[in-house]
Amino acid sequence: MDINHKINEVLKKWNPIGVKGVDLEIEYVRYVDEIIDCVRNKNNLLNLIEDIEANRIGFFYTSSEDRKLVVDQVLSILKEDQ
Repeated sequence: MDINHKINEVLKKWNPIGVKGVDLEIEYVRYVDEIIDCVRNKNNLLNLIEDIEANRIGFFYTSSEDRKLVVDQVLSILKEDQ
């Protein structure tokens, strides 16, 4: 399984707006490259995840713990890929 697919799987589990069905497979794909770039450029991934949820999606639907879990899972995937 490639890195983009793994990160999309994390985002699908997070699923802050509760997308269902076939739309879930593509709903969060648009953020994967940006997430990878954020980590590779040593930027703050939690800030990006919070920006995605609060500003782009439009509201904080999940807890800070849920967002931190997304960060931890993504960082773990990227660490494995090195």
